[in-house]
Amino acid sequence: ALDRVFTMLGSDFFALGFMPRLATLLRLEAPRVRLRLLDSARGDVARSLQDSAVDMALEAPMSTPDWVSSELLFTSPFAVAVVQDHPAIAGLPEKSEFPMELFCRLDHVLRSIDGGMTGATDAALALIGRARHVTMTLPTFHAVAQAVAEGHHIAVLPVQYVRAVKAGLGLAEFLPPLPIAVPGVRLYWHSRNDGDAAHRWMRGKVMQIVDALGYRDHH
Repeated sequence: ALDRVFTMLGSDFFALGFMPRLATLLRLEAPRVRLRLLDSARGDVARSLQDSAVDMALEAPMSTPDWVSSELLFTSPFAVAVVQDHPAIAGLPEKSEFPMELFCRLDHVLRSIDGGMTGATDAALALIGRARHVTMTLPTFHAVAQAVAEGHHIAVLPVQYVRAVKAGLGLAEFLPPLPIAVPGVRLYWHSRNDGDAAHRWMRGKVMQIVDALGYRDHH
């Protein structure tokens, strides 16, 4: 009987499979609950929670005030995404390790909200004295995947996202040629909602969908 709008903050990663699956579940269990996903580019998560602009945020690890509660949703290792018919990967078995020399030579497209041209991959490469060529940044995962499908770029993307889109876009998935720090995507909410029954119920539904989509299973 719950009649409520739940507003979430997150990237387009969650717009792809997660939110539609959550909506399907709610249609069966709580048909008067409505959902809104705001793009994480809106910025300050703590401020959004404090102002009740959002009920919860689905984000990578971040520094938050003491009054922000959080729970680990899943870890998100990276995969190298390349268009299947790229001549450079001819004969390379899918899900094998992508060759380092090729990784550094090809042009990369990077998902970047603020236009910064480096990320966790570049930090990992710098540790071993290597670098890659990031020649374009785009603000969403979807745009990056589409750019890879055009055949002129490769990208390092969350493995769960690659597996969700690769069939439709004709992409192949490979292991990165070096260890890259693995972010743990967390669910954040204001601690004033710790004991709110409806909020706690919705947090449980979020976790249920994470499990249903296999986001914890990335082997």
